[in-house]
Amino acid sequence: MTEQTNQKYTVITFAPVQKFIEKSRKLRDLYGSSLLLSYLAFALCHTAKIHNCDVISPALINVTKGTPNQIIIKGDFPEEIAKKTFYDHWQTIVNICRQEIEDKVEFIYTWKSEWNDVGNHVWEFFWTQATIDDITEDEETVITHLRRKLNQIKYSRNWTGINWQGESSTLSGSEAIAWHRMGEHKYLPKGNKIKASQTEQNHQENLDLPSLTLAQQIDEITKFYEILSKVFSESIIDPDERLSIAEVIKRLVTCQDIAKKISKKTKLSFEIPSSFVEINRHENNLWTGWFQGDGDKIGEYLQHLRNQAKVTNPTRDINETEANILKKFSNAMMNWGECDLAQDQCLITTKNGQNNDIGRIVYAGGDDFFGVLYKPNSEDKLTAIKCLEWFYTFPELWQLHQQNITVSVGWVWTGAQVPQRDILQHCRETEKLAKDQGRDRLAIRILFNSGNYLDWYCPWWCLQEILEAYQDREGDTIQSLKIKPKKHKKVPNWTHFYNDVATVENRHGFANNREVALGLFDIYFPEKAQLLEDYSWDTSLNNQKKTGILGNQPKANPSQNIKALNQWIINLSKVGFHLFS
Repeated sequence: MTEQTNQKYTVITFAPVQKFIEKSRKLRDLYGSSLLLSYLAFALCHTAKIHNCDVISPALINVTKGTPNQIIIKGDFPEEIAKKTFYDHWQTIVNICRQEIEDKVEFIYTWKSEWNDVGNHVWEFFWTQATIDDITEDEETVITHLRRKLNQIKYSRNWTGINWQGESSTLSGSEAIAWHRMGEHKYLPKGNKIKASQTEQNHQENLDLPSLTLAQQIDEITKFYEILSKVFSESIIDPDERLSIAEVIKRLVTCQDIAKKISKKTKLSFEIPSSFVEINRHENNLWTGWFQGDGDKIGEYLQHLRNQAKVTNPTRDINETEANILKKFSNAMMNWGECDLAQDQCLITTKNGQNNDIGRIVYAGGDDFFGVLYKPNSEDKLTAIKCLEWFYTFPELWQLHQQNITVSVGWVWTGAQVPQRDILQHCRETEKLAKDQGRDRLAIRILFNSGNYLDWYCPWWCLQEILEAYQDREGDTIQSLKIKPKKHKKVPNWTHFYNDVATVENRHGFANNREVALGLFDIYFPEKAQLLEDYSWDTSLNNQKKTGILGNQPKANPSQNIKALNQWIINLSKVGFHLFS
């Protein structure tokens, strides 16, 4: 066997990722959970390098924030070492957070075993390894083989979960409330057979404490969270909240002193912003913008590069070629996420540097990112128009990574009373809308406090062109008002378009024809109706590829084509009215 065919490759991942992030109420929850995920992946990459392995993806293993959780390694990185690294770092974080509470909040604690169980049973860890000789399918590379093998391993689920008993947290709705005497109300890890002697031993620490009635337990929990809130501040833990252990950890790791202790103990940088500004959405009744996006068809793009390299240099080992391509791509995207998008965790709305503090990047893992648009510490409230100005420049920001891929983003402009967990779900749905409607576009959702919402989507290349082309009945446009501003009028009146569309819609005037909708569009968007005609669907005109405005064309169904066109114009009137009013 040659050294080349004997070369080992290793792939590692862990779960749950999405579930760990989505149980969030505050920006702090989001940032803390994404930071923990990135840190654990970073620890694995760091240890792999120490063992003389080459980390293919993610390429920049010196960057903590935004490290993807699927790790591809060239080299022999044994499962025992990888698993020990992962759990040792997680258990260290768990222990530091528990000790911090016990040191600062004076209570008699009977919860250590519960924290240990969180350290041992929160995560599923997946590892697989292969050499080139292990490949059985034609045209399959070792990295492709490993990814397929890893997905198969995930189905086996050799994992011990925690069967919590008692009152559940206000965030997850399932996990037990973390409080100082939670150990007296025992639970059993699923799948574990705990002997009676072990159970008795676990209860020894509780023998000298009087038992509590349910009412007394509630009083003790209330007192515990009131003191926690005073010690760590309400921005970390609200006195009215009831958190699980994992949720407490997410909050505490965003404290500077705890982050420093983690860095010192593990000798790995655990980075958090120097200042963390919370969003007071509920108290200030502010609308905020949340966006989520990632690159389009990454797999196809990498496959194209691999095929291109194979044609250019057919004598070169295809496995080595794919590894180099993946590493170069990962390097470019990680650099973009860390340096271009998330620099100083702030966003820039205009090229001239105006309004350069309107939000924060919560997570940037390369081509996958999540952020919030808001106006911290300012009397000048953030408007939807200011958000749009930043999105107009986003394609230029995206292209800084110099990879020939497009991006789809979902932007949710939401009322102050919408729960954080609902916002996260709407962000995922809106990003999916952008993907489903042809990719390479921005999907916009107006989310009201009632839970109702409006959607509209548009490709990046014509987003600004269409929205700024709007002209009301008085002939005012955004550009004309900039040149000759009118008193009490900053934007053209979208009510005109909105009312006309509503009237026609109520009279069923859009049914089975496209002329009415296109006529209205031509009135309020002069000279843009032909643009909509020429680039309705994904096509190529004049040898210039442009993403279809309406996205993917329905298959051989003219009535669906008409319905899609009409609905796009109807949705534009409604979303535009709320964005520009």
